[in-house]
Amino acid sequence: TIKGVIDRLTARGLTETTRDPQDGRRLLVSLTRAGQQLADKTAPLALAISRETLAPLDPKERETLLSLLNKLR
Repeated sequence: TIKGVIDRLTARGLTETTRDPQDGRRLLVSLTRAGQQLADKTAPLALAISRETLAPLDPKERETLLSLLNKLR
């Protein structure tokens, strides 16, 4: 579950949670400084992997694939 993912990230010091001041039932999740540094470091690699994965597709096929994936959200 997403809660399990957040709990593991928090245990690693990458995220922190706070209560939503407008709705105490909700938790707000944010990156810690270490989490932001890791995201900054790994985001370019993730983008490169995505570009490599989509490279065999022509622009119209990439657009179609991304549109279909967005429908699944």
